[in-house]
Amino acid sequence: GIAGGGAMLAPPTTDAKAASPVKSAGGGVAAGGRKGLDYSKFDNIEDSDDERLVPRQEAVTLPMGMPREAVSREEYDKVWKMLLGTKELPFTPAPDLDQLWGYYKYGAMDEQALLDQACEYLGKFPCRLEPADYKSKTYTLTKKLEVEGREDEARMWSVICMLRFPKDPDAYYNQGVLLNKMCDAAKFGGAPTMRLPSLDGSGKLVPVEQYCSLFSRSATSYYRRCLKVDPKQRPGYINLIGCLERNEPSGWYEDVQQIAASAVKNGIWYDRWQRPPHFVPTLEAKPWHDPDNFLMCRMLEANYDIIRGEYDAYIHRLENRKDWDDSDTTPGLGDVGGRAGALHDGGLTKSGRWREVPLFTNCTLQREHAEYFPETIRILQTHCRDSTGISLCGGGDVIFSVLTPGTRLRPHCGPSNSRLTCHMGIRVPRTKEQGCYLRVAGEERRGWEEGKCVVFDDSFEHEVFFDAGKSEDPYPGERVVLLANFWHPDFEFKNDPEWRQKSDEVMASVDVESLPQTAVMKVPEVASARS
Repeated sequence: GIAGGGAMLAPPTTDAKAASPVKSAGGGVAAGGRKGLDYSKFDNIEDSDDERLVPRQEAVTLPMGMPREAVSREEYDKVWKMLLGTKELPFTPAPDLDQLWGYYKYGAMDEQALLDQACEYLGKFPCRLEPADYKSKTYTLTKKLEVEGREDEARMWSVICMLRFPKDPDAYYNQGVLLNKMCDAAKFGGAPTMRLPSLDGSGKLVPVEQYCSLFSRSATSYYRRCLKVDPKQRPGYINLIGCLERNEPSGWYEDVQQIAASAVKNGIWYDRWQRPPHFVPTLEAKPWHDPDNFLMCRMLEANYDIIRGEYDAYIHRLENRKDWDDSDTTPGLGDVGGRAGALHDGGLTKSGRWREVPLFTNCTLQREHAEYFPETIRILQTHCRDSTGISLCGGGDVIFSVLTPGTRLRPHCGPSNSRLTCHMGIRVPRTKEQGCYLRVAGEERRGWEEGKCVVFDDSFEHEVFFDAGKSEDPYPGERVVLLANFWHPDFEFKNDPEWRQKSDEVMASVDVESLPQTAVMKVPEVASARS
């Protein structure tokens, strides 16, 4: 019922055991001084269920619908302790209750609604909206809070939704996305420690590695639960595999292969090695392609000396500029992952350093850098239109990719099989046998040669190694390639701004590693054979 403005969880009534007759010294029953039947032979009969002593349970008042000023911090915290103590949930890191309390105390209707909805669930009140309407409204609030950087509140909305609808996969997926986002923010934030909140309010500072390990493991658990509920949800596979690849917990690689095999079994992809988020099933799929089959590659190789000359001149300018010369505005190399929209790529660096000179990225020509490469840009725009075109459509990049010795890029799959990737060697200080190579799928490793192109389908799992060598070896220099994504030759919607929507309707409106629209994940059966 409602008492004092709050919803009371009524405890089971505690009645004392029905008064049993008092046994007399002779084993009979004293009843008004008269001697009756001897019931001693029934002494060992157990009480029936309704006669047992029931331990008294403490009543819990839920502050549902109460004015903010009437809700104490203790009552507020107790709601979240009860909610997150639910056994049905995978392990869930505690939210920052200080932050939640501050937003509630000084917030508006949305903050009040979050507390009330938690209380309604705990009080076992039925959902007052139709399931689709309820999930749509909670998703809207979750997305709004995520955009505002209030992930803990967003996570609590998804917790309430998954407890209300345990057979719906989206809330589990959303929780995984939010946990992943918090993990990445800590990993790339630069701080050595992070505050790890606790439900008892005694948060502590922990090393950022420990914080990320905790949040990534929890995200993995939620993605697994999402796939247990709906084994045909492609974003769940994508993010689960991505989370394992970037964080590399014990046994992660074997786990990835098993998950990929399950995805193939459920019709998500055709090949466990090829796992792109955006997938066009009709395109020819093979890890390596012959560069001689592409005019673009032949023209790049024919103009290698020009491209190499401009790169060398650019590096020479950087190496010889004076710190005091403010007139020299030559832009330097940037770390991969530092650009807007490229945070995911930054997480691929296992060791060493991966940098870039961007030419065509983020749907535009990067003029700040391009002015130092006029002939390279002319060659690209004249002979490599499938490469500049996909870059301007947001499907790929053209960059100088630069690795320092000792760099390893983790195994990963590119975002779409609608493209291929060309690497032309610019500076290649070591051979494949010396530990400088590229692995694609289960194929033989291949190295680079200066002035020569290699072409591969980066939607297949691939990784890069540039071994540091022995400590007594002279410094070999950086490995530099001109990296150019370009349209797959069989792709139907080249240079079409709506290429994603037209070629893969399932994923068109889903930005992987951000919150999905509810119920857009239902993956249709993939044909058993390519057309």
